[in-house]
Amino acid sequence: MEFMSALGSQEDAYRPSLFELDAQQKLRELLQPAVQYVLAIYAQRYPRLLIRVVNYHEEFYAILMFFIERHYLKEWGASFAENFYGLKRVSSAYLNSNKFAAVNGAQSSTPPLTRNQITKSLLVLVGLPYVKCRLDLFYSQISGGLSASILGGNEQEEREAEELSDMDTPARRKLAIRLTQLFRKVYPYINMLYHGSNLAYNIAYLFGKTKYYSPWLHLIGLEIKRMSMADYRTYYDKLAQAQPKNQSTSFLSTSFSTMSGVFSKVIEFLKVLLPMSIFFYKFLEWWYSSEFARGGNAGALGDGESEDTIPPPEKLKADPRGTPVPATRNTCPLCLTSPINNPTALPSGYVFCYTCAYHYVEEHNRCPVTWTKVERGIEGLTKVYADVM
Repeated sequence: MEFMSALGSQEDAYRPSLFELDAQQKLRELLQPAVQYVLAIYAQRYPRLLIRVVNYHEEFYAILMFFIERHYLKEWGASFAENFYGLKRVSSAYLNSNKFAAVNGAQSSTPPLTRNQITKSLLVLVGLPYVKCRLDLFYSQISGGLSASILGGNEQEEREAEELSDMDTPARRKLAIRLTQLFRKVYPYINMLYHGSNLAYNIAYLFGKTKYYSPWLHLIGLEIKRMSMADYRTYYDKLAQAQPKNQSTSFLSTSFSTMSGVFSKVIEFLKVLLPMSIFFYKFLEWWYSSEFARGGNAGALGDGESEDTIPPPEKLKADPRGTPVPATRNTCPLCLTSPINNPTALPSGYVFCYTCAYHYVEEHNRCPVTWTKVERGIEGLTKVYADVM
């Protein structure tokens, strides 16, 4: 992102700010829940095709990102998120041996990443997050979850203690239990060290104490730099040279080059598609947490009633075989007493005197007006009370 160059230091105009690096990291973290949400929606429509993909989402996402990241590392020398923000990966050894190129990156493009550097980058970009995700999931399963941390109890630990004390438990099972207990105790410290080291490198990078904003980049010897015009020019020149110029080439080679070109265009289109899926995911996240989704859209729009208000059921009509409804209001259809004495309603909605309704339902088990059956008998009678001001 060219407009962010003002935030860099004057000594190295191509050194990205921590805000740029944090933005691309946030983009990468939002990709997985967005893809998972989209898959879950379409799995409801096509369960036979996508239910297994949803059940093994972590593996599917890791494979998907492997091909995407591999393409961007080979073509652009950067991960997908880094390329989205106009960043690239450069070997620290190259920058140390070429001080002029490190400071004046616009003069010439940096060399592409080697196969070894691409492999190490894929391990950090794809392998490490996948392993971390599986470890987090396993720890949440064996630690008892949030209820155990709040209530101070863990049923799984009690079952493990019973199995260890049982003489019939196989030795292999006891070893697995002890390793699980060891992992449960050690993993929180490993997790703290993981996030703490990232935070320490972020702070050190912010104050210019290190060239790496994460320990993993330091480990594989790669720095993050802004892309220059020379890098873009080199990429598009390479695309132009890759176009087949000789029309007499074989059909197989032409088909292969066409398929590879289509694949590259599809991968490049993900630069637009994946951020759109993140926007869609965040929009739905906001929508379901807003007043509109909680049924408060009537108050927000200023209308008297919500559009989702369920209308009352239609009034049951009197059956010709039943007792006729009196013309005057507040009159019992059975004894014609007005006002109704101790009013009682039937499930049909009509109101009678309590004694009249009780004896009629007890004898006929139906409403005297609509002739609808009263399923619960006299237990279906409901007393009606009026507010007296």
